[in-house]
Amino acid sequence: SCIFGWPLFEKKEINLRNIIIGIALAILLYIIFWTGNKFIIFLSSLKPGLVPERIENLNSIYANRGMFSSYVISALLFFPIGFGEEIFWRGFIQRFLTGKWNPLVAITVTTFLYVMVHVPTGNPILILAAFTCGLFWGSSYRLSGSIIPVLVSHMVWDPFIFVIMPIK
Repeated sequence: SCIFGWPLFEKKEINLRNIIIGIALAILLYIIFWTGNKFIIFLSSLKPGLVPERIENLNSIYANRGMFSSYVISALLFFPIGFGEEIFWRGFIQRFLTGKWNPLVAITVTTFLYVMVHVPTGNPILILAAFTCGLFWGSSYRLSGSIIPVLVSHMVWDPFIFVIMPIK
């Protein structure tokens, strides 16, 4: 964003309200994922094979956790990963597209691109997660009018979902 002369955010955006909103958004997104997982398990019990290899797909997402300590992984997920993804996807891509198109189109295109980055994994659970997160954070950014709540949300949610309280 600095290349285009945009500040990442204004100093006044860093306030307790936006930080609390960000933490609340992280909690809400975790609840959405927890509920979604329970729903997929329920559907799978009704129709076995509906979500093939659900456990294997989840395990592949969490497989690399043993390479480093939980502290290192959590710290990296917090910063630079969570922070960097939001600066790029919402702070740059969505913001740029919103300047060109209708905000709903910008959210949709940004989410589509975010999902496409995850498609090469071939992991349907990860692709669905990217779709959910893209829509959630894109809409949250639009509704809040600030990137700070979305930054905080992503930076808090990543360590929780991947390390502290992974969903299985």
